[in-house]
Amino acid sequence: MTSTGKDELELFPYKPRKYQREMVLAIRDSLEKKVPLVLESGTGSGKTICVVSQALKFSIENDKRIIYITRTNAQQRQVIEEVREIAGRFPDFKEEIFSIGMQGRSHTCLLAREDPELSKGSAEELSRFCSEMKRRRKGDGCPYFEKMIDDTEKVDELTEWMRKTLPTVEEVVERCRRAIICPYELNRMMLGSARMVIAPYIYIFDDKLRSLLLEMMGTREEDTILIVDEAHNLPEYLREILSSYLSIYSVNQCIAECERFGNPFILRNMRLSDFLLTIRDAIDQIRGEFLSEHKSDALLEKDVLTSIISDALDISRNDMRSIAEQLIIYGEEIKDLKQREKKLPRSYIYRLGAFLTSWLDLDDESFVRLIVDETDGRNPRIEIYCLDPAIGARPISKFYTSIHMSGTLSPLDEYKDSLSLPEDTKLISFPSPFPKENRRVVYTPLVSTKYEEIRSSDEMVERIKEMIVKICNSFSKNTIVFFPSFDLMKEFVDRGLVKEVKKTIYLEKREMKQDELMDIVLKFKKGKGKGNVMLSVVGGRISEGMDFPAEELEIAIIVGIPYPKPTARQKALQRYYDKKFGKGWDYAVNAPTARKLLQSIGRLIRDEKDRGIAVILDRRAYRFRRYLSDLKISGDLIKSIKDFLEGG
Repeated sequence: MTSTGKDELELFPYKPRKYQREMVLAIRDSLEKKVPLVLESGTGSGKTICVVSQALKFSIENDKRIIYITRTNAQQRQVIEEVREIAGRFPDFKEEIFSIGMQGRSHTCLLAREDPELSKGSAEELSRFCSEMKRRRKGDGCPYFEKMIDDTEKVDELTEWMRKTLPTVEEVVERCRRAIICPYELNRMMLGSARMVIAPYIYIFDDKLRSLLLEMMGTREEDTILIVDEAHNLPEYLREILSSYLSIYSVNQCIAECERFGNPFILRNMRLSDFLLTIRDAIDQIRGEFLSEHKSDALLEKDVLTSIISDALDISRNDMRSIAEQLIIYGEEIKDLKQREKKLPRSYIYRLGAFLTSWLDLDDESFVRLIVDETDGRNPRIEIYCLDPAIGARPISKFYTSIHMSGTLSPLDEYKDSLSLPEDTKLISFPSPFPKENRRVVYTPLVSTKYEEIRSSDEMVERIKEMIVKICNSFSKNTIVFFPSFDLMKEFVDRGLVKEVKKTIYLEKREMKQDELMDIVLKFKKGKGKGNVMLSVVGGRISEGMDFPAEELEIAIIVGIPYPKPTARQKALQRYYDKKFGKGWDYAVNAPTARKLLQSIGRLIRDEKDRGIAVILDRRAYRFRRYLSDLKISGDLIKSIKDFLEGG
């Protein structure tokens, strides 16, 4: 059926909280006027259901489709759950609001989930692998795809199940695994009938994937509403996908490919192996010349690498461009050979050719070249780093309109400027709807994690450790300790933090897989009443988007202010924003730091009944009063926490 009602809360399945009606009206106005909206509303305020319900309502009335993009799978699940709520409350609209989650083959290909090598493949590599497996004779290809072709009755049963239940991607994968049916292909089949598709960021900002997604949906950008969730992540995400690097490890992998697949001439009398050894030596030479014991990265002039290679091999810049082209051609041949062997069609030689092409053609206004070494000489790399995320954000302007939302987007004009959103973009921020007395944020003036202080003073590190231990041991409340980095967390662990805390402790690790992380989070949550402790990092997966309602988390300890390290890369970014907007410190340092702080503190309060206290162990916290209106100084942290927990 088609909606004809004008009630702005039609398709809104809950009793509206404070500010939700105003939020809904702002979203509706943005959609009707085709004006992008940047929306900030605190963690747990219900902005997701406001955006989803209004976008669905508007899309039904105006024959539009919706692509809702997220950074993590947990956020994708939340959107599906909200659509289920709408379907349950408004069953007459269930068919019209059918929505589906979309994830790449690394998550949905059952062969990739069974094979560690395949699971690490890029979208392009897994697509080629999949195409090869589909082409093979029956019994020699993909069993999940073969059964999907043969067992149409089972496929019909699964598609009907999807329409009825609105499953998450994880539920689709598990159901298909039991049925021996390909979940990726099943999802693709359903995209054409979905009102809304929830997908990872990459499906919009990779041109090939965006074209593929729109084709499968049977729509165009101009007929599609784009919603960006956890939008504070988007600028840095775009910088990452536009950046690239070449490491010693990668060159060694090129040498291994050369030994296995052949050592052709790539320029006159020059063999591939000669070039590879030269470029490996060049990276080592650049590291030796530009980096020291206390310096992990440095900016490079554009001719540094090319000059070293040219001098060593007596070749010109044009010769180097020809070599890059030959590497790409030879790399494609290697990919084809691996594909026929039913292996991941990856070629490091191809990647080297693509990297060199980018290095030679770099836009020096928006990118910088770097030498980086975070491995004490074991694996240095040269890097192309993107300063301007607006380059990657260009597809946004093609859509009917876009809504960008997060609990931590201030300053909103920095987000708009960074992505070059239109001047008429609406910028709206709503305060937290929850009682102010339910949250307290305190800081101590007695410690600091300022680089110069913490690196030159064992006493400072010990004082911070003693504070963490005392807080954890004094209260039977679930507590998360957020460190600025995994490296600093490791330093405290090495100094005996885990042994001195007399509670069950769980550690988030850098290399931890998602299912491992979720396992320890669930165990941590069960500590209600006795007080478990989790060691995590600001800006990590736990601090961004995971829910800890009620007694699942009552104390958050933030060890220091998570300022970015003063690296050459960071300084280049600050200079870029100074030159472009005159706001280098605000845009490149202050705003990202405030967002990380707010995200971590936001884990405490998810609804109007939650109560929690955040403790910042750094005297510099006062600098963020504009973002933390409830921030108070504390001369006695234990007393401050005790008074709050007892209702004082």
